[in-house]
Amino acid sequence: MAEEGLRVEIVTPERAVFNDVASMVVVPGVIGEMGVLPGHLPLLTAIGMGDLAVHAHGKVRHFFVEGGYAEILPNKVSVLTEQCDGVDEIDVADARAKLEEAEKRMTALEERARTEEVEADVRARHQDALERARKRVLFAQESSKG
Repeated sequence: MAEEGLRVEIVTPERAVFNDVASMVVVPGVIGEMGVLPGHLPLLTAIGMGDLAVHAHGKVRHFFVEGGYAEILPNKVSVLTEQCDGVDEIDVADARAKLEEAEKRMTALEERARTEEVEADVRARHQDALERARKRVLFAQESSKG
């Protein structure tokens, strides 16, 4: 017998984060959020960093994903991502500490750039790490409020 709804799988290289049937999934696309309902046309898409919301069993579960890919089929959504944590798995204090560390590394890099040339890819990696840390803190803070 076929399942009603969408089979949703969220997987990282380390673990299977989520595997259940949902009525809807909201994916953070690289150019905006995308809602997926049962019967969606097949699609393979890159996902951005942000809140992946799974509507299942009358509740909404939120996950912070840091990019990856989503394969969308009429009855299944598979998300492959390097990093994914459920809202209840993020320690706000730890996220803030990691943000402070990323800010210190970026400041040190900017200081170094005043006296020597810094490669563009090094600067970009530091900026990406800082942006991930900022978004993770914001997500954790917002999620802890509600």
